[in-house]
Amino acid sequence: MAQTQSGMSFVEAYVFCSPDGTNWTDMAGHGASVAVAGGKRATGEQGTMDGVIPIVKGGTRASTDVTVRFVYTETDSEPFDVAQTAHESASGRFYVQYRVKNAGKWFKSFAAANFDSIITDLVKPQGDATTGDVVMSEFIVKCAELSEAAAST
Repeated sequence: MAQTQSGMSFVEAYVFCSPDGTNWTDMAGHGASVAVAGGKRATGEQGTMDGVIPIVKGGTRASTDVTVRFVYTETDSEPFDVAQTAHESASGRFYVQYRVKNAGKWFKSFAAANFDSIITDLVKPQGDATTGDVVMSEFIVKCAELSEAAAST
């Protein structure tokens, strides 16, 4: 097989967050990274006395965590403010959607209205004065699945 020429950079990514799945905050000017973990399918196996290979069966998939790292600001309605409000709310509902390039596939932390997407962690701003680094923050959203779908914005 010939080497692909279709590789992409995350520089053109679009990232949005929302406390309600309707009103979206554009994070592209603040966002630095998106990391996805989880979603593995549970499996079971059992050996028998009459065989040298196990019986293998699949179970349910685990939830998925989406971590979004972004530049911290103290401006109302910018990512940290929106995420903090959701994190402090009783329900913790918070949604994220992103795509790798301008015309690419959207990945969303929700597929249907009956599946919640919950903000489980919000990293407060921190830093080291000797480095001069930009102050960053991040949030983690846990969702039933990270699905491909049309954009909600």
